Formats: sequence, structure tokens, C-alpha cells
Amino acid sequence: MQENDYPKLRRLEAFPARQQGRDVVALRDPLGYARNIVVLPPNLYYIASLCDGTRSLRDLQAAYVRRYGDIITSDQVASLIAELDRKLLLDSDNFRNYKRRLDQEYLALPNRPMASAGSGYPADPRVLVQQLRAMLLEAGEPQPLAEPPLAAVAPHIDLERGWECYGKLYSLLGASMSGTSRPLVVILGTCHGEMEGLFALTSKNYLTPFGLVETDAGLAEGLARAAGMDGLGDELSHRSEHSIEIQLPLLCFIFGGADRFRLLPITCNSFHAFVQERRSPSEDREVASFVNALKGLLSAMGEEALFIASADLAHVGRRFGSPLPLDGVILSSVIAKDKEMLRFAEEGDAEGFFDYVAAEGDSRHVCGLPPIYTMVKALEGRKGTLVDHCHWFDSQEGSAVTFAGLVFPR
Repeated sequence: MQENDYPKLRRLEAFPARQQGRDVVALRDPLGYARNIVVLPPNLYYIASLCDGTRSLRDLQAAYVRRYGDIITSDQVASLIAELDRKLLLDSDNFRNYKRRLDQEYLALPNRPMASAGSGYPADPRVLVQQLRAMLLEAGEPQPLAEPPLAAVAPHIDLERGWECYGKLYSLLGASMSGTSRPLVVILGTCHGEMEGLFALTSKNYLTPFGLVETDAGLAEGLARAAGMDGLGDELSHRSEHSIEIQLPLLCFIFGGADRFRLLPITCNSFHAFVQERRSPSEDREVASFVNALKGLLSAMGEEALFIASADLAHVGRRFGSPLPLDGVILSSVIAKDKEMLRFAEEGDAEGFFDYVAAEGDSRHVCGLPPIYTMVKALEGRKGTLVDHCHWFDSQEGSAVTFAGLVFPR
């Protein structure tokens, strides 16, 4: 029996789209191994969606005939499966061998390559500077904070769609920062792919269009030891994750260069299990240990550190699994719930923030829950201020993403 006689689709993001006037389903690899989005007509996506490793090619053929009342040959089914495997969408030896090779190459690198340049932000530094300058100018001249910022919540949507929120937040941060020499920026970012453990650090420096941002490897190792981690955790979770990377061009801009600050990047895994169990993350030993280690870091660094939770909020509509498109009435309700939820973060109440999301069963898919909870918990009750709350809404697709900027003064 051949492996792909019982094919299994990898964990992918699937969302409806339009291509040349036709409805299609787009498949995207959140881990970034399959670099391109693959689109399938709905009938072929139906076959792909049944590939769970328990159905044979003949089972898939029969299911198709029952669903559509149309004939599809076994050769056509086999051809589709072979194409999915060629495009690295199946959990197969072909994919595992490819992944193993890329993982080994990545782990051997001293620096993390850019993964979002050209998609999340312009890759050309000249174009990027123009965009960032326009973004901050459009935000206007902010009133600096009475005290320098200790922490912030920032979006991680691409710069174009998060334009207004990024502009207002980073304009305020830039106007309020003290003149500390090479401050440490600790970024807790949502991990959108798979990772082992709840938190992961890395010793790799991050490449940006403006040059190399140095990761403080010594602090990363010290934080991991203080948290009782096995090494730095799943470093591969940093490979293609955009939530940390997206902040770096903005930070380079407000600090005046890639060499003007140090970085401590941390990926945060999903809190889905805690939401399902309605159990506070603080009851988990791994979370409690990591939060305590962050508190120690915060205490030790004094005024030399800026903490950022890179965190979008709600993901609603057809693109994110809803059977119905989003309309203005539902979006207004989502925005209102966001603002209720964010009040807990503003008050420094990490448990209240988690409880609000858990009470809904995370029905609004708040992907920023882990980094916001972890950072606010480590801030030990410090209060913040909402700078801006925005959303991206695709009326044609009927989907939306919400996001916000918050600052926490020292």
C-alpha cells in the first residue's frame, strides 16, 4: 500500500475567494513551507477536505459521486492527490523530507531571514521609509505621554491594512520614548502556526530592510532558564511567523536605525485548551513560570526595556469559518465587544481579559489572546490607555479583522 493511497491533508488555512469571476477555495500554509496560496474549485476542495488519512482514493471517489451526482474517475482523484502532494499540502514523506531539509538549513543560520517583506510591508527600504514617514505624518503630532512607555499592544496585520492604527501608536511611542541607549524591546507575538510548548525564544538576529536587528542571545537564554524551559523552546516557530517581524520596520524607524535597539523575540502558542476548559492560564505551571520570569526581567531592566504584545483581535466572517458573510450590524457588535474586552487590558486585569474571551468560547477568534494576557499579567496591574481601535473589512468576502493600539506608561 502506498502512503498516498490514504492521503492526509496538512493543517492549512482555507477561505473562500474569487478568481476570474469564479468562486474558489484558497489554501494557505500558516507554517510557510508551501510558499504559494493554492486555489481549488469547490468540488475539488470537497475531495481535499475529506483527506484525513482514513479514506482511500476509492472512498474519496465514491464520496464525490454521492455529493455531486457526477462522475469522477479514479485517475482524476489520483491526479488531484498527486498535485496536492507536489504542492506540499499533504502530510506525506515528500513534505516531511522537504520540511526536514528546510528546518536544518534554518537552524544553521545565524540570522532569521525576512519572511514578510513584500507582503506585510515593502521590501525596498526606500519605499518602506516613504510609507512609514507618511503613516506617522498622517497620524498627526501626538501629545507625548507624561511618563515614557513601558509596554504597548500593537496590531500585527500588514502595514497597509493597519495603516491608521500603526501610525497613531508608533507616532505616540516615538514622541514619548526616553533617550535610553540601545533599549531592549521584548516582543511577544502570536504564533499562527504549529509549535511545541507555550512559549519559544530564539538566539537568532532578525534581518530587516534597514539592516540587522540584534537579538540579545544572553538575555534569551537567561529568561528561558528562569522560566524552567528546555533550551529556548521551539525556535522553528520563529521561522515564518510575521507577528514579531511586522513590528521591526516601525521600531527601526522610530529609534533611528536597526542598530539602535536590542531585541528579545518570543512566540506565544494558542491558549485554546485553557479557553475550552474555562481554566485560567495562570493555573498552568508553564505559563506561571514564564510570567514570573518576565516579571523578573522587567524588574531587572528598569527603564531600559519596552514590552510589545503583537496581537490582532477578532477574526470574523466567511474567511474565518463562519457559514454566513459578515454585515455591518454584526461588525458593529464585534467592535463593541472588542472595546468591552479591551477595558480589562486597560485596567491591567489579565484574568478579566481572558475570562471575557473564554466566556464567548473565543467565538470571535481573538488571536492576540496569548501575548496580551501574558504581557498584562507580567505588568502586575499597571494600567494602560487605548490609543486607537480599527478594523479591516472586506465587504465582498464578508470578513473582518479588528485590532487596537494600547500604551502602558511606566
